[in-house]
Order: sequence, then structure tokens, then C-alpha cells
Amino acid sequence: MSAVPCRIVLVGTDETSDATVRRSFADQAEVISLADTSCARAALHQAQEADVPRPTLLVVGPRVTDPVGLTTALDARAADWAVIVLTDHDDMAPLPLLYSPYQVRRVPLGDAHRLPETVRGMLEQLTRQHHYRAAQAAAQRQLASTHEVSRQPGEHLFGPLLHQALIGALALDGDGRITAWNRKAADLLALTSDDALHVFLVDYFPAIARRRLSRHLAAAAHGIGPSELFERADGDHRQVLRLSPQQVTNHEGHRQTLLLLEDVSAETAARSELAMHTSHALLSSDVAAAMTAGCPLAERLQRVTQAVVDRLDAASAHIWTLDPPRDVLRLEAGAGPCPCPNDDLSRVRVGEHEIGMIAAECRPHLAKTGDLQVSDREWTRREGMAAFAGYPLVADGELMGVMALFARHPLPGATLDALVGIADRISAGIRQDLLLRRLHATAEDLQRPLLPPRLPRIPGFDIAARYRPHNDSLQIGGDFYDVFPVSGGRWVLTLGDVCGKGPAAAAVTGLVRHTLWAAAWQDPHPGHVLALLHHALKRADTPFCTLVYTVLDPGPLPARLRVVRAGHPAPLLRRGDGTTCPMGAAGPVLGVLDTLDHPVEDIDLGPGDSMILYTDGFTEGSGSYRARDPEDLAALLDGLPPGLGDRPADRLAEELLKDACIRWKDRLRDDLAVLALTVRPRTGAGTADDSSTAETEPPP
Repeated sequence: MSAVPCRIVLVGTDETSDATVRRSFADQAEVISLADTSCARAALHQAQEADVPRPTLLVVGPRVTDPVGLTTALDARAADWAVIVLTDHDDMAPLPLLYSPYQVRRVPLGDAHRLPETVRGMLEQLTRQHHYRAAQAAAQRQLASTHEVSRQPGEHLFGPLLHQALIGALALDGDGRITAWNRKAADLLALTSDDALHVFLVDYFPAIARRRLSRHLAAAAHGIGPSELFERADGDHRQVLRLSPQQVTNHEGHRQTLLLLEDVSAETAARSELAMHTSHALLSSDVAAAMTAGCPLAERLQRVTQAVVDRLDAASAHIWTLDPPRDVLRLEAGAGPCPCPNDDLSRVRVGEHEIGMIAAECRPHLAKTGDLQVSDREWTRREGMAAFAGYPLVADGELMGVMALFARHPLPGATLDALVGIADRISAGIRQDLLLRRLHATAEDLQRPLLPPRLPRIPGFDIAARYRPHNDSLQIGGDFYDVFPVSGGRWVLTLGDVCGKGPAAAAVTGLVRHTLWAAAWQDPHPGHVLALLHHALKRADTPFCTLVYTVLDPGPLPARLRVVRAGHPAPLLRRGDGTTCPMGAAGPVLGVLDTLDHPVEDIDLGPGDSMILYTDGFTEGSGSYRARDPEDLAALLDGLPPGLGDRPADRLAEELLKDACIRWKDRLRDDLAVLALTVRPRTGAGTADDSSTAETEPPP
């Protein structure tokens, strides 16, 4: 062990551990045993107040309930202290925040026999660190003193002690010429006695750094200057030096600059690598968040290009998507202070330009900008471009587009590897968007035949409908409505809901509509039609269906309306004076029971009277536990004024849809369909502006 007097402080350890440590280190260190935590704090404070720092090892035993609180008293001279904690609990989590990793050890109680070995290793480490700091301090004291220093050429100019110092030291005259150095400085700057004396220090640094270095040295003209980092090339190795200048006076009274040099290349490289990996991780997170956002694809890709520019300090980043039928790449997004080098890259044919070649070959293109086939090579020189990286965007073997970026600095391998992952994320996002668009188109194609393309005109009546699919309309709904004429000048108005979603529900909805149409043309009587429809559903073994079936006889006013309800929410009857109430006696759903019993209700409709049919999305839009009653909807319409303008049925349908959207908002879990009929006043031999309206709304 070193002759440096060391101290071992035992706090809260048992008698066996105390005896073991004393026996093993009595001739190497001062061993102090303290049983009480309060006494330990006082002893630690007294030790820190000592003029001469000593390497001290604190051993904390299991009797100390708060080892972290005890060790916080060591902050003043943390470099001279180390800590060993004897515990079976992970109580040391905060300690690495207070000390360097080599200063903290945990020894499980079951491994207490290893305590002497651990103590010995940590004392040796503390002693080495103590020697290193003492050498640094001695070097700086002698270099800054006014005592005469041996003036010999080369590495001996600082004398034998400072010749061995672990930190580089240079002496500069008033003009910045080198007049002395130690061995460490000679190693760092490759100095020799033949060519280094009286050479300007700035000549050992690249031209781009010399002006800043001169200002840095001048800043120490009246004392100690700040520390700054300077880069230089040491062969193929990039060297980063921390330079700390201060003014000193030699024995002749002449002012000189003492410059301390530390090689922090490894530390700087580690920080740079950590910053780079952090930037890559943040970029990956940004891209993932952008590509999963609920906004349009072009907006998501714009966020991606901006993230690439921000996180990688790129000059520009652009994304093109493929238009397969035309074999053309269309520019979707771009970011960065520099525009594209070519005049027009908004549309690029596959195989043309650098971007088109990346798409044609389906492989990345990485190059220095001087090697690129850009139309304006002066652009790369003027903008200081140093690197280009282009990546095909491929998902499941299908080309989605191209991503490319320009940078004013070389792109390291780790960044290029990260960009491969970024390109994969973008490809997957574009692919998902493409699949969703295809699903939307398929859903629309399947939904379209389930609703009438337009409502017919019924003389003397205003008729209107609204349909809003749930959410993004990818799931084909089971809601439907229809209006068609039957024999005897009568009309059928029906609205229903098939259980389920998707293609299976669409198939059942088609079966219901066509069965209704065929049965009603044969005989529109409700008993006949519902019986055939019920047996058709039972025979096909399909999900059940709820339905409101009405037969309108417009005849001379009042018009006659026959209403049958099969497990469906009650229709609303609104009289011309505005009063509204539910109507229609309830019967069972269709396609479930063996026998049917559906009561028929006959209603007379006079001028201004209205009938409104709707699906259960209006009453159970966000689940049955939040359900509304038909009476709630009746109260809503009852609050409207009697006169609803030229299009009363359209106004009623719109009011119900608007109220449902406001009430359910993003909690809506079902489709919304409503069909409204209003009797217009008869004038003379004709009717007033016979019209009808049907709206199928896009998804929200």
C-alpha cells in the first residue's frame, strides 16, 4: 500500500466486521469505529475540516438505517472518499448520483467474508486518485510560482517533477510563442526541442481555429482565462484538447502565459456518440408519432421531413410517393432551409434523375454531393452540401416512394443505419394509408347498394333522409332505409337495422331490402310482408333484424298511414302544431322467434303532420347505459316552431342528426339513419313544390 496516510471509518458494523478490518489493515490505515450515526456525522464533518485531505473509506453497516443521508456529508471533498455499504437491500440507488462509479460498492451481508478484499481494492483506487490530484496541484503551483525554474531546452524546461505530471503544461511568451513544455504536452502536440521552441502555438492548430485560439489566449491577460475546447488532427485521429490559460510572473518579473492542456478526445467522442444516439431515438419517436397521427398522409409526411431536418441537422429532406398507374413519383412533403437542387422535382418519372433511379433500383443511394447527377452543381457548392442519402420506401415488397436528404456535413454510419429504420417506418405508414384507402373504397362500394341512390318524389309530401356511418366507415353498417311505390297508388317507407357490421351484415341487409321490395309488390299488407321477411331470415340462419314498416295511402287528405314496429325504436309523430309523440305498438324482432305477432297501427296525417323513422344510434349511440328514450327525441322536436320552412322534412332530419352528433361526439359507436315524411298543404288542383332529399354523409 502507499505511504499516503489512509483512513477507514466503520459506522454501524458488527464486531466481526470491525475485527476483520482492523486485523487486515492496522499497519496500512487509521481505522475508526463509530457505532452511533450522529457521532459519525460529527467525525465526518471534522475530517472534512482538516487542512490536508486524506483518502478515506467509509464502511456503512446494516445498523445504519439511512446510508444515503449519512454520505451526503461527503460532498465537500467527494473525490477523496469512497463508500462500501453492507446490506441485502438495494438502498444505493441515489449514491451513484453523488459519487463516481468507482467510489461506491455494495457488499451483500451473505458475502461479508469478501469485505477485506473489497476494502483493499477501493483503498488502492483512492490512493491512485490522490496521487494524480497531488501531482496536478504540484505542477500548477510550481508553474505559477515566482521561483526560478530550470531553463533547459525541450521537455526538461519545467524540471524533473513537472516533467512527469499527468496534465500537459506549456509556457508562452507575450506573443504566443512556446518557451517551455512538459512531457505530457510534448506527447499531445508532438513537440521536440529542435523545432518547437519559439514557435507560435497557433501553428499547431488548423487555420480555421487559429483566430479563436488567439482570442482565447488573450482573454487570460489579466488572470485566469476560461477553459475551451479546440480540435486538431493528430494523423488520422481527431484530437480534442481542453486549453486553460492563466497569467504568471517569472523570477525576472516578466509576464508569461501558463497553458494547461488536457486530451478530452475520448470524453468528447463519447458525449457526441451519446448525443447522436439520443437524436436518433428522438427522431424514431417523432416519426412513429407522426405516422400514427390521425391527420391526412401529406400532413404526416410533412411532420416526418421536419423531424429529419431538426434531429439530424439536415439541409433538406423530402418524401415522394409512388403513383403506380403512371409510374411517377409525386412530391408529398419537404422541409429544410434549402430547396431541391433541380428546378422541378414535384413529379419524377421512375428511372429519371437521382430520385427516380433510387425507385427503379429499389436500393439506397449514399454519395458525396459532388458525385450526384443534379442539374445545378453550383447549388451544391454554394450551399456547402457535403452528403446525400436517398432511400426507397418499400413495404411488403411493394414500392411506396422515396425519401432523400442533403446535409452540409458527412453522415456517420450510425446515422445512415438509423435512416434505414426511419425509411421502414415511413414505408409502413404509407402502406397502411394505402390499405385504409382501399378499405374505404371497398366499404363504400358495398354500402352503396344498401341505400337508395335517391328518394322518389311523392306528390303532396316532403321527404328527406340522412345517413352517417360510424367512425371511419371501414365497417359496413347494418342500418338501411327505403322508399318505393306499390300497387293502388300506395307507398312503402321502411327503415331498419341488421345486427352486426361488415360484409356479413351487408349481405343480410341486401337480403332484407330485396325481400321487402318483392313481398310488398306482391301484397303490401304488413302481415304478409313481415312474415315473408321473417322466414327468409330464419331460412338463411342470419342475425336478427329490427324494422319499422309503413304503408302510406296518400289519397285525399287526411292521408292514411299503417305502421308496424318489429323490435325497433318507436317512430315519432309530429303534428302540424308542433306537438310530437312516439307511435306504433311494439312487436318482436325478425328472424328469431317461431311465431310472430305484430300489431298494426293506423294513423291519419293532415297538412303539416310528419312521421320520423330513425335507428337506435339516436337512442343508444354510446351504449345502452347512456341510452335515451324516444320521448327525449319527441321533446327535442316538440321544441321546434310549428312552421319549418319550405323543407320541413329536411329540417326535421337535420335537427335530429345534428343533436345526435353534438350529444354523442367521439363516444358514438353506431351508424345514424333517419327518414322523415311531412304532408304539404294542398293548393287548388296541384301540390306545393313536391320534393325529396337524401343525404349520405361522409365519416367525421
